[in-house]
Amino acid sequence: MHHRLRRLAWLLPLAIYLALTLYQIHLPGPNYDEAVETKPAVQFLQNLPVEAHRNAVIHLFGKALPLMVVDYVGALNVWVLLAYFKLGGIGVATMRLWPITVGAVIVWLTWLLGRKLFGVRAGFVAAMLLAVQPSFIFFARQGIYVTNTTIALMLAIWLALLKLSESGRARWLWLAAFMAGLGLWAKFIMLWPLAATVVLLPFVWLLRGRLGLKTAAGFSPRSLLHPRFWAPAILLFLAGLSPFLLFNIKTGATFEHFAKTLNRSYYGVENAAYLDNLAARWEQMQHFLKGDHFWYLGGNFVDALAWPAFLLAIVFMLLALFLRRKRPLAFSLALRALFVLAFFLLLLLQSPLTPTALWYTHLAMFSPVLALLIAGGWELLFRELPGQWGGIVAGIFVVALGLSGLRADAGYHRALAATGGLADHSDAIYRLSDELLARGVFSPYALDWGFDAPLILVSQGRVNPIEIFGYEPYDHPDDAFPDRVRPLLQDPNVYFLVHAPDRTNFPGRREALQAVAADMGLTIETVAVIRERSGAPHTEIWHVILR
Repeated sequence: MHHRLRRLAWLLPLAIYLALTLYQIHLPGPNYDEAVETKPAVQFLQNLPVEAHRNAVIHLFGKALPLMVVDYVGALNVWVLLAYFKLGGIGVATMRLWPITVGAVIVWLTWLLGRKLFGVRAGFVAAMLLAVQPSFIFFARQGIYVTNTTIALMLAIWLALLKLSESGRARWLWLAAFMAGLGLWAKFIMLWPLAATVVLLPFVWLLRGRLGLKTAAGFSPRSLLHPRFWAPAILLFLAGLSPFLLFNIKTGATFEHFAKTLNRSYYGVENAAYLDNLAARWEQMQHFLKGDHFWYLGGNFVDALAWPAFLLAIVFMLLALFLRRKRPLAFSLALRALFVLAFFLLLLLQSPLTPTALWYTHLAMFSPVLALLIAGGWELLFRELPGQWGGIVAGIFVVALGLSGLRADAGYHRALAATGGLADHSDAIYRLSDELLARGVFSPYALDWGFDAPLILVSQGRVNPIEIFGYEPYDHPDDAFPDRVRPLLQDPNVYFLVHAPDRTNFPGRREALQAVAADMGLTIETVAVIRERSGAPHTEIWHVILR
């Protein structure tokens, strides 16, 4: 009975995780980057023309589906959401059930990996820490926004490689290879953990004895040279990556995109300023672990114990390594923790290079790594305590850190209930959809980023904004902007959507439209203002008065 309870211990963190992620699932409002992956699925199911990135598609049941969402994000979520929307109906809650499901898998995989590396207790601690970590909880709720499928695949690859070493069976290499290709298609940021894994694997193999890792009799890296290992592995890797490859055969866009942003990203980050960017990432990492970076949920709440627990875990690991002769078992576990720390550092060293910006969303991959590192480091302390004290202190540790994380989570949920989310995450998008439908406006022209995909999702495809603001350049309207809008200003049936000045993403467009209208002797009236729950303006609906 006791053994069975230990095997099912992961169900407690899973239950806590689900309670925190499913509560107020419709809040905050859907962000554009979250909703954009639903747009083709909604269009497909509603028999609307499916918009595909760069017109690169495959055909399913006589209809086109995109291969990619943007140049470096694949359409994996789009394809899965077809099933979710078909079963649960098109909506924000149904959309979020998919990444929340992926997050549940991540909690389970973290438990499995923690148990395999550091023992049952450490696996439970890692899963519990992850289940209350604010960054993990609120990114999991909008997990499409951070492509959390890559996180699950990263952990699954680690487990598959451990099983490969233990069993010597080629199927585990094949599975890892397929998941690696699938992860790269899902989002090219998967390159970070794959590169870190490739760098560390030779050292893990050389130190396998000291690490205490099981190895199948007769299995060695030379075994992988046999065609029965590598040939199917390559084919399965290419199978997982095939939509990405097909997209680039058609367009070449991914590598062209990275080449264009190699020195300076789309949003102006200088990749050559690597050390400055690395320092910024290290500071972000502290806030990420504390969970105090979700300003758009309506506040900044802190898990005050998470960062000290992380630093102390490293101290306990270093002490165990220093005392290796006196504590051989502790040394083995400490060496495993050292490799988790090395993996963390290799991810961190890659994170300053970006084609976009130094966003917190890119750090979502660190959540289970941090939980495993903390659990592994503290397990070294628990094992040194005499008698039952190890279990008692472990229990106090889990309760203290759990309550610290839950306090921050509860703060964010209270803030969400009050604000509904802010800016590009505001629930004002729901009210905007209702207003447009009530006015019979089904194809408004969007003068800013952030309207198109969320409105298509919330309205279930009935409102289809037309983006005319122009993506290039980012910081001001392009030269062709006036020519695009002049004919529209002469149409009495045209409506424009603009964000309030302090909510605008692509600057200069609203002012440019007003200038063109003034030159034409036309007056623009605001027919409705959509506000956030605080009363602050979020969106204005404009209409031209023709005289």
